[in-house]
Amino acid sequence: MKIVTSLGQGPVLNVLHGWGMNAHLFDDWSRQLAQHFQINLIDLPGHGLNHNQPLPADLDDIAKLGVPIPKGIWLGWSMGGMVALNQALHHADQVQALIMLCATPCFVSRPHWPAGTDAQVLQQFGRELQQDVKKTIQTFLALEVMGAKDERQQLRELKEKVFDRPLPDAQALATGLDLLATVDLSDQLKNLQMPSLWLSGRRDRLVLPAAMEQAAAASQGEYHMIRGASHAPFLHQGDELIEHILAFI
Repeated sequence: MKIVTSLGQGPVLNVLHGWGMNAHLFDDWSRQLAQHFQINLIDLPGHGLNHNQPLPADLDDIAKLGVPIPKGIWLGWSMGGMVALNQALHHADQVQALIMLCATPCFVSRPHWPAGTDAQVLQQFGRELQQDVKKTIQTFLALEVMGAKDERQQLRELKEKVFDRPLPDAQALATGLDLLATVDLSDQLKNLQMPSLWLSGRRDRLVLPAAMEQAAAASQGEYHMIRGASHAPFLHQGDELIEHILAFI
């Protein structure tokens, strides 16, 4: 992991992006957050300005890369939430509180996790990756904003931010898909030692609110649903997110 931007003063808040994305997405929202926190925007291995670092195929190996990151509150969005959750489970002394934004301990649907995403969605992305990395990311971006009231505007904003940085490494993307398809941390939620906040988007088509509500209950965490939001509520509902975060902290 690599801190690519650090700003603000106050409690440390480490922010992780999702699959195929980069920390640049949070630039605008981070300026709001920096009024209350010291923000560290982190690029995952194989992504953004950290695209030359290989993404390990094991989540625990990714956690080891996160050890140099300063102790503080960890906020993970989408796949970044799975990484942050694993960090909290295996390096609890490093994570004072956990914020899961449109993120889940188990991405795909399983008998005990019925609100997960259909595994065929990931399989389709895997096939598309072999043909065209940029087109695959564009398709994923469209899914992230699907259902939002200002869908076209959000899609345009995401594309500008994502493609303003180097494309993610193709191998990192394939590894990330495999992690999303195989990792299941739901049974470990009961072992969380720190407070957790779970924030979902009412219109999110990738991480359903029902999955996040189930995770919050299993971890004895706090849950809120952002009405009108899709998978990227930090774009246009940043103020509401910050209100929930400040109340939680």
